[in-house]
Amino acid sequence: MNDETTAPTDAEARLLVHRAGRTPVYAYGRAALRDAVARVRAASPPTAGLYYSLKANPHPGVVHALAPLVDGFDVCSLTEMETALNTGTPSGRVLFTGPAKSRTEAAAALAAGVAVTVESPRQAVLFAGAARELGVTGRGVIRLNMPYPARTPDAEPSPNQFGVAEEDLAEVVDVLRASPLSISGLQLFWGSQYGDPEVVLATRKAVTERAGACAERFGLSLDFVSIGGGIAMQWRDRDPAVDWDRLSGADTGPSAEIGRLPLVCEYGRSIAGPAGSLLTTVLDTKTVGDRRYVLVDAGMNDILLASRLLSGGDRGEFPVRVVGGADRPTVPHVHVTGPLCSQLDVLAEDIELPEVEPGDLLLFPGAGAYGPSFSPGGFLSRDKVREIVF
Repeated sequence: MNDETTAPTDAEARLLVHRAGRTPVYAYGRAALRDAVARVRAASPPTAGLYYSLKANPHPGVVHALAPLVDGFDVCSLTEMETALNTGTPSGRVLFTGPAKSRTEAAAALAAGVAVTVESPRQAVLFAGAARELGVTGRGVIRLNMPYPARTPDAEPSPNQFGVAEEDLAEVVDVLRASPLSISGLQLFWGSQYGDPEVVLATRKAVTERAGACAERFGLSLDFVSIGGGIAMQWRDRDPAVDWDRLSGADTGPSAEIGRLPLVCEYGRSIAGPAGSLLTTVLDTKTVGDRRYVLVDAGMNDILLASRLLSGGDRGEFPVRVVGGADRPTVPHVHVTGPLCSQLDVLAEDIELPEVEPGDLLLFPGAGAYGPSFSPGGFLSRDKVREIVF
């Protein structure tokens, strides 16, 4: 288990299962969420606000727990928008993002008074028209297209579909200026799951300088500039650990923009991920050849990130703990598999695990992000996984 992950104790885990009534169940810790927020704040520019992205984990209990800890929310759907607003967070501190938005979404976001990202000339026209029809003003945030930075020195940046192309920027500014919307911000989210602190710091500086140049070019007076988070979550045992000390102690360098612009950093997985664990019950065990199979009631429909569909052997395995198994002898070549009729339903492969029997609990720590909402919960029409906050 990596150092940034906080999992329930064995005693807590057993009580959480009783509280939930059954397994599988995700358990999210409020104290762990507080710790994660403090960690990412320390790793952000000192003057920056902090937004939580609901796409990582939209569970209402998690969002309510985070509301007093963060400065705002980033949402990508009307349901996420309502979840954020239901915490009592002012609409001015909610940002509705997404590369393609419908007329219904545009009208709902403007009616709610949240800020909206504008990602193309047509989207600018969409929001301008919706604002005129509703008779409201609005807060437009222009998302600038940013390539994904190279992850290694010998790699090239990667293009993506998000944001306004440089050649379309003047048109978007003109449309918004002729509309009831103000241009209140810029968004330059540049990627996710970056573990190299030098890449994070260099990119943060580059995007902030680009935001400053854009503001100067068009004479923009901005309420905020969202520069993303991008910091990785150490999902599996072979993922490199994030050097949080380097990020927290970083000198932001000579860039005046870091201190001049009203920055916001947006994080998802690095807040929710370390704060959640999945608890699952052993249903059966068997040996086939040299493999020991441990069959549990959680499957890839509950935790897709651990399955063979997404993980791949080169990245290693999710950490797994046997609740109450610290003093038991270990067994090699264990494969933890779920209850689904699919060869992809393997949650951990060829690991060492203490001996288990049916009825024992397994705990997957660091599973608080991209869990139920990212997994194919409808596959095989099984019961929905439980989620609780403690």
